[in-house]
Amino acid sequence: MVSSSDGASTQPPDPVRDVVVEWRDSLINLTGRNRLLNFRPLKTSAIAFSRPDPDTVLARLVKQGVFRFRSLAQPEATTEEGGVSVPQGAEGDVRTALDEGASLRTLRTPDPGMLDTQVDEKTLNTALRNLARRGTAEFLDRGLNVLYLAFGSLRWVDVDGSAFTSPLLLVPIRLTTPGRGQQPLLQVGDEDLVVNPALALKMREFEVELPGVGDPDDIDLRQLLGAIETQVASKPAWVVQADLVLSYFSFHKEAMYRDLLEHEDLVLEHPAVQALASGGTERQTSTFLFDEIPDDQIDREAPPEREPLVLDADSSQRACVAAAVAGRSFVMDGPPGTGKSQTIANMIAALMHAGRRVLFVSEKAAALDVVRNRLASVGLADYVLELHSHKATRRDVAQALGAALDSQPVAPTPMSAMDRATAQTYRESLNAYAVAINEAREPLGHSLNVVLGWIAALQDVPLAPAPLKNPASLTVETLTEIRQAARNLARAWRPAEQGSSFTWRDVIERGSMEALLYQADGELALLRSLAERNAVWCDD
Repeated sequence: MVSSSDGASTQPPDPVRDVVVEWRDSLINLTGRNRLLNFRPLKTSAIAFSRPDPDTVLARLVKQGVFRFRSLAQPEATTEEGGVSVPQGAEGDVRTALDEGASLRTLRTPDPGMLDTQVDEKTLNTALRNLARRGTAEFLDRGLNVLYLAFGSLRWVDVDGSAFTSPLLLVPIRLTTPGRGQQPLLQVGDEDLVVNPALALKMREFEVELPGVGDPDDIDLRQLLGAIETQVASKPAWVVQADLVLSYFSFHKEAMYRDLLEHEDLVLEHPAVQALASGGTERQTSTFLFDEIPDDQIDREAPPEREPLVLDADSSQRACVAAAVAGRSFVMDGPPGTGKSQTIANMIAALMHAGRRVLFVSEKAAALDVVRNRLASVGLADYVLELHSHKATRRDVAQALGAALDSQPVAPTPMSAMDRATAQTYRESLNAYAVAINEAREPLGHSLNVVLGWIAALQDVPLAPAPLKNPASLTVETLTEIRQAARNLARAWRPAEQGSSFTWRDVIERGSMEALLYQADGELALLRSLAERNAVWCDD
């Protein structure tokens, strides 16, 4: 404890807590830049609907109803039927209606399976394409559904006087295209209904507690909006509106924010958090400080008989699996394509064999799918519970748990004792061979592997007479002499290879090369002059 100047006791600063608070605050944006708080619908990314009323739409969605889209702002054209103004392209329907004595007003009456909007047809189709494209991209990349129907909105004023409009009830939806060139259909998604989580966090600053959803099958939109209206009744200029908008929203980080906020003390006590937040070793325990098993010791310290692997693994991957089974915390690093996903699958399988439970988390949905598929390929699918994207709904989780409880796993036939002993013998023999060829040997100080590499690099070199020396008695000095002789021979290899056909073979001259070149240049000049004089005789 630290005493202040007025005698009050204050807590000393905690750098780890400060770092965790910084992490937490970076997860969520509670400013006007968050479209969950400051929603400004654009024509290309949001569609407001005027019919049916939000209560009717929600009731149909909860019952797995499907909606089509219709624009009420279609251009009109005059037909020959008495100058009646009708929607362009609907003359046949008008003629039928007139023949049956029906009113033209019935052509635009509300349809419970149709979402009507005041935007024109072109703008509607553009917005639907943009939303479908964004929804597909987010789902493939991160496994998240970002398309929602926003039921109701709250107009509120921040402490600085800024006015915002925030959606209230968010219902996940899917846009499915029945055929090429056709307008998509809207149906409810697999995720749960939720009250705007970013707004719920922001409202705590105003001592406003937004209600939850409860059972989605029994949800009453009017009751929900009424409860919110009661909560904000004392706030001047705050208004709850019963509108309906389709757009994209992303709020998967709000759950992490709430977890860090509500369980801050537990988070701060975790050694991994302390190690990451401190950035040093003073708060690290022996769990983080350990020696990795060297490659040449992996079969001795973590033999495959003790660390069961369901997929192939090299020595570095097996060292990671052994560390995970031993309860170590570490970072596994490697470029793409080096087998990290396969190593993770082996870790999970080995930990399951040891009676442990594993939570595998990834920001990318593709990484989760790769590991899941690898585990499924070795018969462990029933032991995997997917808790991400559309697989995280209560119904899907219950079905997966039920299927796992009903399944009767059958273990594959194990290797016989004789086969295990044979495999161990082969493994020890291969390890001994690897040690032997990589051992540096005296007196030359090189391994057999290095020497074989030298020889392999000389495959295109022509044959030369071998020195008349016993290789077993080679010394470093003798090897140096041989290599120097080989370099000298390489510089003179052309005369040796061509033999008597070498043009300059019998030329022996001890004089200066510069003088010889000067003399040769003069002789060439004289020859050129004689050739020019006799050119006329050559032409005749």
